[in-house]
Amino acid sequence: MEVIHEKRKFPRFPAVVSVTCSRYGRKMNMRTQNISLGGLNLEANFDLGVGESMDLAIITNGTRIYCKGRILAIEEFGNKVYARLHFAHPSDSEYRKLSDYLHALYWGRFQKWIIAGILTLSVYIAYLIIRT
Repeated sequence: MEVIHEKRKFPRFPAVVSVTCSRYGRKMNMRTQNISLGGLNLEANFDLGVGESMDLAIITNGTRIYCKGRILAIEEFGNKVYARLHFAHPSDSEYRKLSDYLHALYWGRFQKWIIAGILTLSVYIAYLIIRT
C-alpha cells in the first residue's frame, strides 16, 4: 500500500470569494478557487505573469484581508487565467484575519453533518420513546 504525503505546508480549502488588486492604476477584480495560509488559486479575466508581485485585498463576509503575494504558476483556459499565488509574509493582524476565516471554513464543513447527526439521533430517540 502506497502512502501519499502532502507536500503543502498548509491545507487548502475550496472558497470562491472576491479579490481586488491595483494594476496599471486600475482596480482589478478576481476571485479565488481555493485558499490556504500560504497562498491561493486565483481566477482572472486578464493576463497575469509568473513572478509578478501583487498587493491583494481578499473580501470575505464584508471583511478585507490585505496581503502581498507572488504568482508561481499560470494556466490559461479560454478567456480565463488561473494563477497560483504564494503569500509574502502578511502582517500579524492580517494573518490572524486569514487564519480566523480559514478556521470558520474548516468547521463550517462539519456543521451540517453535526446538525444532521443530532436530528437523526433525536428522531431515533423519539421513535424509541413512542414505541415503548
